[in-house]
Amino acid sequence: MASCPTEDKYGYDDDRFESHVDENFHCSICYNVLKGPRMCRNNEHIFCHDCITQHLKVNTQTCPECNEYLSVDTLRRPRVVNNYLSKLRINCDYASRGCPEFSCLEELESHVVTCGFAPVLCLNIECGVEINRRDRLHHETTVCEYRKVKCHECGQIQEVVGRLEGSFIEVDGKVEAARAEMKNMHDEMKNIHDEMKQDQQEVKQEVRGLKANIWKMNKDVDDVKVMMNQVLQKLNMLELLNKEPPPTAGMLNTPREDILIVGGDDIFSNTGSCTEIYSWEKNCWFKISPMDEEIEGASSFIYEDQLFVVGGSDDGRVMIMDLKEVPLKWTKCPGELPFDCANHQTVVCDDRVIFIGGYINSYSELYNMISELQVTPPCSINDLCHLPYPRQCHAAETFENKVLILGGQGYYSADPLSSVRKFDPIENLCGKMRSLPYPLTQMATVRWRDQVVVLGGRDEEDKVLNDVFMYDCKAGSTKALPSMLEKRYGCCAVITGDIIVVMGGENENDKTLKSVECFTMGGSTWEYLPEMNFARYRAVAEVLPYTMKYMYSKCL
Repeated sequence: MASCPTEDKYGYDDDRFESHVDENFHCSICYNVLKGPRMCRNNEHIFCHDCITQHLKVNTQTCPECNEYLSVDTLRRPRVVNNYLSKLRINCDYASRGCPEFSCLEELESHVVTCGFAPVLCLNIECGVEINRRDRLHHETTVCEYRKVKCHECGQIQEVVGRLEGSFIEVDGKVEAARAEMKNMHDEMKNIHDEMKQDQQEVKQEVRGLKANIWKMNKDVDDVKVMMNQVLQKLNMLELLNKEPPPTAGMLNTPREDILIVGGDDIFSNTGSCTEIYSWEKNCWFKISPMDEEIEGASSFIYEDQLFVVGGSDDGRVMIMDLKEVPLKWTKCPGELPFDCANHQTVVCDDRVIFIGGYINSYSELYNMISELQVTPPCSINDLCHLPYPRQCHAAETFENKVLILGGQGYYSADPLSSVRKFDPIENLCGKMRSLPYPLTQMATVRWRDQVVVLGGRDEEDKVLNDVFMYDCKAGSTKALPSMLEKRYGCCAVITGDIIVVMGGENENDKTLKSVECFTMGGSTWEYLPEMNFARYRAVAEVLPYTMKYMYSKCL
């Protein structure tokens, strides 16, 4: 192998290129990126033009790689390699002098010729300092100590000085007159100040009197408020005494949509396949036909009188319950999703089923897409829009043909998110809304009018919460509601009329819960409902259409 020459004209240094250059485009003599590549005619070994020329002059006239006869006249130009190299981006020859430009290799020579960072010498006599070309004019006319300075004639200078002296005398006279006028104004201002000070004292006395009167009025208002609160408490006590027990009797008088819950996880019982329904009329939970496989972290929705449960198992299955058939039972939808999934969300928006995020078990990664789920057999997923970043354990609600995506966990960290996104299925765009008041994951949500009610979950310090607040779907503002009776995360919630029902989850001791509690919007306290038959964590729940109640009542 020939020795590597040291002159600058051989090859390009790797560090000068914007991106890595494949080893196949390096000269085997100087080991740098090829400059003016040439190749031997038989085996097409490639070298820098100057490297191989110098080698053939100093050493034998043979190829350094294959040792076949080679001369300068028999060298060939590799057109494909030239085309590839000409598009590589390389920094300027004067990068060390501050030039930041990167240009294609084929344009490097023309750039260097006009580069403002090229070294030039100052043209002022006796200077000769080396400077950048772009700084030359400034240096020669402003900075250089040997620059030429124009000298005015002494007569002109004397004439200017004479005019200035006359101007100064005139200005001195005007200054003295202004000083006298200012003194008079100062005396007048002092007199006005003394008068204002006296008036200020009188105003302060009046303000003190007003403050005393206002304080007395506020005290009287506070006394009236205390009396009114006492009266309201007495009225509330009388109203409670007049009501008949039990506490939930008032809620049970008005017909409401019954609630179905399925799946979830409990290490102490086989919960994952069990299904049960809460009947408001009977005020208790009834078991119905279970699934044939456990699910956890699934999603659910009702579409055209059918209840769909998506994912949450070891395959991409979609389970269906036809709410018009008696008895109620589960069937598997023909076909499967292209992956098994959990911790995602599905919502029905404008007669379309939107699938959002989640964890793909088969790939061990988070799903970073918003997709449309085709429920007409066989099931399939069509991607619509990328999420700004993947997320799981989030919440999703629909509002005015848009989908709001709230909180959850991101890809690179288990820390909760506070961000809220609004997806438009018509435009396939995902916009940003005002964030939640604090990061949240594994919370439950329901939509009430133009508000999303957020319940429980875990915060950024991994604390389990019983907080409840409303998030305005239009303005992004929040308003606190009374806290739940228990702290919960991984719970599920539904709303029927103005009543929110929260079921299961795990508490701060990681105990899976059977408890159920409800809250009437506009009220002040939460109340317990009868416990479920099974403790459930990461289950799914839906309200059943009231008009179809008779169809599943035979299954109770």
